[in-house]
Amino acid sequence: MTGSTKIKLHFAHANGFPAGSYQQIFDQLPDDFEVHAITKFAHSERFPVNTNWGNQILELTDYLTDKVKAPAYLVGHSMGSVVSFMAACDRPDLIKGVILLDPPIASGLARLAFRLVKYSPLIDKLSPAGKAKVRCQSWPLGTDVVAYFQSKALFKNFQLECIQDYVAAAIDEREGELRLNFDAQIEANIYRNVPHNLNKYYKRLTVPGLLVTGSQSDVCTPSFLGTFIKKSKIEHQIFEGGGHMFPLEYPQQVANLISDKIRLWESARR
Repeated sequence: MTGSTKIKLHFAHANGFPAGSYQQIFDQLPDDFEVHAITKFAHSERFPVNTNWGNQILELTDYLTDKVKAPAYLVGHSMGSVVSFMAACDRPDLIKGVILLDPPIASGLARLAFRLVKYSPLIDKLSPAGKAKVRCQSWPLGTDVVAYFQSKALFKNFQLECIQDYVAAAIDEREGELRLNFDAQIEANIYRNVPHNLNKYYKRLTVPGLLVTGSQSDVCTPSFLGTFIKKSKIEHQIFEGGGHMFPLEYPQQVANLISDKIRLWESARR
């Protein structure tokens, strides 16, 4: 099959999880899917973190223009899904459809409350930013970092291979130790700038869209999502049994969900 017939897809990662963390999903996608992914958002000097992730939208659309060079489907997890959604609203000429996996969305009254909090010191207490800025960033050579992350609450339900892929993607050997390569201060700044302006994107999505939320998610809750779903007119599915990190808990099922939906959209386009 030639490259020109492949279905182009860009996957945007969650904050702190480089794209390689999702290798299990990528490996399970059909052979006629051409997967692209920015390795680490916000680590380029051209696109530092700024308010409401405006630079990350530009980072994605620049990548699509420069690297993908043809309309693509966007899939994103957590942070990556919000960036993908806003990019799809801004540049539908570059994008054929968008799938949002458990995005951190605050709509309605929750959006207004978050807007007030994010410009105060409380943001580090009410978001993961406080933990991100003080997280462990290095380990002695020989440390079993897979076991280290397995012991952490966030990773407790991850498929083992996904933890292994995360370690391979996020940790390098440098200067005689193992070091995290996702800058912890950038990670914290991303959390501090979760968009409060999604109301400006309501009714602007003109490409097919799907929102998938984990039934056990503590990030995507009905009270936070109601206004967004209603005003964006986006299809909503619930991923039963999954938490906020369900793409790394059930990668095979998520790969099937992505490919099935994109196949339907491709059929509709014809």
